[in-house]
Amino acid sequence: MRQRGVLTFDTKVQDWRIRIGRQIYETLNGMYLEVRIKNQYYEAFFEKDFNECIITIENDIVFTLRLVEEYPIRLSERDLLPEFDLPF
Repeated sequence: MRQRGVLTFDTKVQDWRIRIGRQIYETLNGMYLEVRIKNQYYEAFFEKDFNECIITIENDIVFTLRLVEEYPIRLSERDLLPEFDLPF
């Protein structure tokens, strides 16, 4: 089953997170998801490359995520990894 959420930059941890409702999930290098652009979802691939995070859409279009933007996404429930609150 697909979950709808938002890909957003978390300024506390300086990393991208997925927010679905009030629940926060980790992003992983190589995640497959769907990004909504103008009311249409496109298959995409999330990558972390040094200090930048990029999205590759349909193996053709590559763009860098902007820290001030939120990106509507859809992804499989089995790909979600809850955010860990570790003390270190």
